[in-house]
Amino acid sequence: MRQKLFLLFLFIGQVSFSQGFKTLYIEKKNVDSDNKIFKIGRAFIYDYEIIENGYNYKLNYNAGLPENKFELVKDEKDTLELKIHLLIPKVEKKERTNKNQTETYYIFEPTFSFMSQTGIVENNSNVWIHPPRSGFFAALETCPYPYVKLPIKIGKEWNDKMKIGDQWCNKKWGVWNKKLLLAYDYKITQKTKVKTDLGELDCFVIESTAKSEIGQSKLTSYFSEKYGFVRLDYELATGIKVNLWIDNLKENNNFNGYENIGKYIDKQKKTVANKL
Repeated sequence: MRQKLFLLFLFIGQVSFSQGFKTLYIEKKNVDSDNKIFKIGRAFIYDYEIIENGYNYKLNYNAGLPENKFELVKDEKDTLELKIHLLIPKVEKKERTNKNQTETYYIFEPTFSFMSQTGIVENNSNVWIHPPRSGFFAALETCPYPYVKLPIKIGKEWNDKMKIGDQWCNKKWGVWNKKLLLAYDYKITQKTKVKTDLGELDCFVIESTAKSEIGQSKLTSYFSEKYGFVRLDYELATGIKVNLWIDNLKENNNFNGYENIGKYIDKQKKTVANKL
């Protein structure tokens, strides 16, 4: 019964990147075997904040596609305490929702009521991830994707582009008709130390922009060679800021099949309940 209920809330594949990112090198086979960061069985957990007109907000409600609705509340009135879990499962080639990418699942604490499947590219040439894009986080589709070219060198620059559909529209971050062309520019600007719940980490800073007819959005990524993108500071074209940072990392999980992911969710729900 648990598996059936879990599958009921499953939304598979939130639109691939087939219309862009031509500079991204993607392996043709064994796409998971050389991952140093996004290893099978890892769960990356992120916290977040939304800043609009100088006020900090959280999400009191956040639903995935096709509804994709959300409700913002002032930080001090937050009762949901949403966090984002990025899971790295083991999947067969025919089950991948994004060709030749490491499969990933986003689920959202504390309700865990829906899941989105997408992909990550990690190899010796680059690391690139789809951000969460459910509910309010659909806004991140209008911003640069977290992306770093390897080997890392201060001053390295690159650019790319992608088209996205108008299903990602919202007046809070931009409205357009049919397709929106985003032109990306990236630059590795410095190396710095970032304090996280995993300790103080050496990170490379990647400054990036996305220009389009709705304006310009920005992303400052803090990339750890051990833990990946540990902090992501976004600024939407409308000026709203969205910051995500790593809150925890759980390793050696069994994410082989939906039944085992359901067991992980049950365990996380118990953890949340024990905090209340």
